[in-house]
Parts: sequence; C-alpha cells; structure tokens
Amino acid sequence: MLQTIEVALANFNTVGVSDINRRCTGQIEGAGSASSHYANGGGHAVDFYLLNGRPLTGGDPESLNLIRALDPVMPPNTDLGQVGCRGSVAVTNFLPFDDTCDHLHIDFRQAQGTALKLST
Repeated sequence: MLQTIEVALANFNTVGVSDINRRCTGQIEGAGSASSHYANGGGHAVDFYLLNGRPLTGGDPESLNLIRALDPVMPPNTDLGQVGCRGSVAVTNFLPFDDTCDHLHIDFRQAQGTALKLST
C-alpha cells in the first residue's frame, strides 16, 4: 500500500488519500465489512481523492496519469475502481471494476503478490 502512495508522491506535487484501513477507525460504510479497506484486518486498498490539488473522479486526467504510472509496476490482478467513470484505458496488471466517481480506488485483495515492481 505504501509503495502505491510512494509512486503517487513521485508523480504529483500533492496527493490526497481518503481511505486506507477502516479497521483502525471502525468505519463500516460503502461496501461495509466486505470492503478491502476493512476485511481481513483491513488495509488492502487505498482511495485517492486528490492529485495536484484537483479532486478525482477515476476518469479525470490526474486519475488517468496515476493509472498509467502504476499499471506497469503493479502485481497482476490488482483491482482498479471507477471503470464506469472513464472511457476505455488499456491496462496490463489492473482488473477494472465499478465504483463511485468521487475518488480512485486501488485494491490489492486479488493481486498476485503484494510488492510493486519498482527499480531501486
């Protein structure tokens, strides 16, 4: 999760994260206890709501830039929300799914691995 935020910080001047681990806060909203923010100890997803001071929809230019920056380094089968909020985007490692158009959701629950393929 932190590597995903690190990639965002390397590509944008400001990054807003609205949700990581609902187990820590006791929040049960949206997908409730089935959410990757909550299930299995929580912390298996991150929601970005702001990049470079602009709110995200999952289909706006900043969301698309983050998707393009992350896709090559993500483990296969990482879930990517907001498929209905944008046009077609070619991705290799992401599995797009529907979610609300007020953030960008990255979800590792089905990912084949936990580490990003970052060069050091």
